[in-house]
Amino acid sequence: MRPLSKHDPRQIGPFRIVGLLGGGGMGRVYLGHSADGRAVAVKTARSELADDPGFRTRFAREVAAARRVSGPFVTPVVDAAPHDDVPWMATDYVPGVSLTDAVRDDGPLPGPAARLLTAGLLHALAAVHAQGLVHRDLKPSNILLTAEGPRVIDFGIAYSAAETALTATGTALGTPGYMAPEQLVMSGPEVTGAADVFALGGVIVFAATGGGPYGSADPQILMYRTVHEEPRLDGLPDGLRELAADCLAREPGQRPALPVLMNRAGTPGPYADWLPEPVSVRLRELAGELDHLLSGRTGPAGEVRPAGARGGGARPMDFSPPLPPVPPPGPTGPTELLPSGPAGSPNPADRSGPADAVPTAVVPADAVPTAFVTKGPATPHPNPTPVPSPSPSRRRVLAALAGAGVVAGGGALGWTLWPDGFGGSTGGSRSGGNSGGKSRVAVLPKGIRDKGVITVGSDPTYAPMEYLDTGGRTVGMDIDLGKALGRELGVRFEFESTSFDSLLTGLDAGRFDLVMSAMTDTRDRQQGRTGGTGTGRGVDMIDYFDIGLGLLVRKGNPEGVGGPDDLSGRTVAVERGGLARDYVGEPGRGNPKVREFDTVNELCEDVRAGRSAVGLADFPVLAHAVATRSGGGTLELVGDQLDPAPCGIAVAKSETDLRDAVRDALDRLIANGEYAKILKKWGVAQGAVRRAVVNGGK
Repeated sequence: MRPLSKHDPRQIGPFRIVGLLGGGGMGRVYLGHSADGRAVAVKTARSELADDPGFRTRFAREVAAARRVSGPFVTPVVDAAPHDDVPWMATDYVPGVSLTDAVRDDGPLPGPAARLLTAGLLHALAAVHAQGLVHRDLKPSNILLTAEGPRVIDFGIAYSAAETALTATGTALGTPGYMAPEQLVMSGPEVTGAADVFALGGVIVFAATGGGPYGSADPQILMYRTVHEEPRLDGLPDGLRELAADCLAREPGQRPALPVLMNRAGTPGPYADWLPEPVSVRLRELAGELDHLLSGRTGPAGEVRPAGARGGGARPMDFSPPLPPVPPPGPTGPTELLPSGPAGSPNPADRSGPADAVPTAVVPADAVPTAFVTKGPATPHPNPTPVPSPSPSRRRVLAALAGAGVVAGGGALGWTLWPDGFGGSTGGSRSGGNSGGKSRVAVLPKGIRDKGVITVGSDPTYAPMEYLDTGGRTVGMDIDLGKALGRELGVRFEFESTSFDSLLTGLDAGRFDLVMSAMTDTRDRQQGRTGGTGTGRGVDMIDYFDIGLGLLVRKGNPEGVGGPDDLSGRTVAVERGGLARDYVGEPGRGNPKVREFDTVNELCEDVRAGRSAVGLADFPVLAHAVATRSGGGTLELVGDQLDPAPCGIAVAKSETDLRDAVRDALDRLIANGEYAKILKKWGVAQGAVRRAVVNGGK
């Protein structure tokens, strides 16, 4: 950690900056925090890149794509401003140790830890691939080991930098030793998610043996070995050896798909005490130092003064030695791609060449540099910067914290959009994954773990979210989603029926562990109030679905209704006393003629008979009506939801472990496609959320 100089910003976007974590060819990486204390790594671009409109466009595109990725094993983008004078991007700052540092300082991971690492990384790649992305640079230094499992980090600025800095045709981004053969041979197959599977195989080898699959050598030699030689798998434990060998198949089509690998690796977790003790000790120290740093306020000359609530006098911050100067952007020595040839081609290890033939790292913190591999001639940078040799060392606590920050904020990773309609047999299914098992049981409250049940309050009168079928059973989207969450958490969700008005008071009294009943997330509910009436001590809401108003018309839409602007002058059917009645009465609606009904069935019948041109009611209710007897096959929904608002799963504010476990499980269901399947089954896919958010309502 370095203190801020007079030239460093004190505020970037909504984040207060408290220190400099590092820098590289892209720019600088700062440690910051939000107003509520959330720690972030804020990466800012160098001025040379900021002046390039093409860089800004690519940066914005990649940030937008990366923000879609969510799940427990990725570090998400929190905020970004690609069009600010100085473009920046903030990611969650996770106290963790890079896999590179952990292995080099404390040795290879034992077999059980390596298996848990593999299972978590497979779920991380599934989350990436589910959003149409390819990672392209999975490697040990882009993986954090945390107390709650592995995290894949960084979100792609380096790829934008590569496009700006290199003008030669045919460029590839990656790290020699982990790049797939198709990334190295430009005339080979298109780079798809199968390249990530190959890189995963290399990571497994490194984690379990301490060395890469093609040994340690200059980047050119590693590239040659990747294309021409077999990987070195000696020392891998049984089970992982076969899995890594399959991942490292030379041909993309021979590598297993992610769902197959996920089934073989098993369920990720539990991650309680999953790491060797030396690594766990370092993580505890990092967490303590980070908590201290963010709880204080920075004073003159790099002092950190404890906040007033903690009391005590000021003490100086123990800063680690200054980092090396930030190198210029771009490659300092483009490497001519070694052609693949017949047996007997000269081994590049026997060739001599200029020192600047070794490609440089975009961010030199990586032990093995990320290379720009070019096809065809290119001009070396006029001022090459040598890549320092890795030198393993055990860091002091603050130095380790700074190192973790550099990893979290300054890697050289390229997220790349898959083409629309991407398919193929390898590299990841958009819906694959084994969502069964007990991947988060360890973080559930002990009482729930012991009984194996989560009790959920629900009002089964709101089809298709929850309602009673003809046999008297409670069914619906919430019920199916609850069952899926239970499988993900390794417990059973038991739904108990009660009136809607008594759900939150029952939660506050301890009758329920959760409330899941299409309940709109509002600030009042978060604070323990509903309609001026107290409902308890307040709740946290895990937002899982968006509900707005839907537009119902006759099949074929003979009236040509496309959206709210078409309500003017038409006859609109609404439920009496509902939100739709208020909506059509708002200024600017053109004074439509309103017909009010007591039930949705009556509303649907009025539209079907042509007496009303359009029906307006809650979107999921109308979706259910269209799909069932009420719709009769003669009605349809048009346009997007109007004024959608998030619905949340309510949990008592004191139950933070339960809240976080359910949120993470929901993110996993979103990432592996199970969530989308459930919504599609009930005809409400339009209400899907991209990730679980806590207290997102207003």
